[in-house]
This record gives sequence, structure tokens and C-alpha cells, in this order.
Amino acid sequence: MSYRPGSSLRNLGLACAALVVTLTSCQTYNSYPTTQTDGSGSSVKSPNTSTKAVVWGTRPEAVQSLTTWLLKRGVTLIADVKMNQLASDALLRQSPSNGDIFKLAKSAGAKQVIFIDADVTPWPGSEFENILGQSRISYTASVFIRALDTETGEIQWAGSAHSTDKFTNLKEGFHQLTCHALATAWGLREPGLTAAPTICPPGQNVMVSPEPPPAPSGTAKAHGS
Repeated sequence: MSYRPGSSLRNLGLACAALVVTLTSCQTYNSYPTTQTDGSGSSVKSPNTSTKAVVWGTRPEAVQSLTTWLLKRGVTLIADVKMNQLASDALLRQSPSNGDIFKLAKSAGAKQVIFIDADVTPWPGSEFENILGQSRISYTASVFIRALDTETGEIQWAGSAHSTDKFTNLKEGFHQLTCHALATAWGLREPGLTAAPTICPPGQNVMVSPEPPPAPSGTAKAHGS
């Protein structure tokens, strides 16, 4: 039996290609993050809807998500248009200090400023995916939300959330993180990892409170009584 170098090289190439496909197929992508949260430990169970508030942050996706959740919970918010106009009239730059924000909020009649600080890290695809042209960007992210009284600067409630794994849908990822941070701050869920069934269903704009436990069987009325 003769030795054919070309055949060995061809087999090696096929083996490498199979390895690339296998490694690529093993790479999983989650649309939404698994969320770890922490809360302020306050007794606040829900925001005070009679208190006018201002939302402030530097990451547009996070600000939009926070605004959506607060409005869903019935919180009265001062419109961004009014705040931007006040900032323009005061000749403030793009990065006003917290003191400037408090002054603007009070001049607009707000009793509370709700800050959201967000951080995101993009992760490029693997070299194997780049070779096959299947690369996609994934993310890890975190949010920290706190509501401060405009007169005293006292923190009235606070919550934070961060992703424990990479995810691909940044907008919905921020939406999930914001929801879980708020739910933890308001005592609607315990701090810690996301648990099923979750209070923040992916892809929705509602917080689903856990169902009450079923009544003990001893309290049920007997059939035919």
C-alpha cells in the first residue's frame, strides 16, 4: 500500500473543519441575561405615585426602560422636554453635576430625582466564528437605580442588578435588569439570582406578582356538604 501525503493533509483539513463547526455549535447565546440583584433593604413596597419625579441617566436605553417601568407603576414623571428646556435656559452643559440636576428638578416642581447608572461591556465573537463569518456581539451589563429626595438628598429607595452571563439583545437586556432592580428595591422580589417563575417576564412591560400559595387542604369545603 503506497503512502499518499495529499490524502493525509486532506484528512487533517477535514478534521480541523469538523472541530471548528463543533466548537461553534457549542457556543450558546442567551437573548436575555440571568440577573443578580441587590436592594436597599428599605420598607418601600411600591413608589409613591403622588410624588412628582425626574428620571436622570446617561445611557439612553436604560433611561427609556426606567421611564417605561415607572409609568407602568403609575409614577408621575416630568417630561424630558421640560427638563431639557430648563437645562438649556440655565445654560448647562451636557454633563451637569448632581447639584445642577437637583436645582432643575426643584424648579420643575419635582420632589424626587430617580437616577439610573448603567454600565455595559461588549464581547466580540470567537475566532472560530470570525473564520466562518458567524460572529455576533454579546454583552454583560449592570444597572444601579436610586431615588433621592430633592430637598434633603436622602435616598428613599435603591436597587441594583447585573447580568451573570452574556446576552445578545442589549435593549431587552437593559429592560430586564431595570425591572429586576426596581422589583428588588420595592420588595416585590428577594435579592439574588433570577428565579422561575420570574416577576419580570422577558419581552413584556409588566411586573407579574407571584401567585398566592394555595389554601391548605384542611380548609377546603368537603364535597356534598
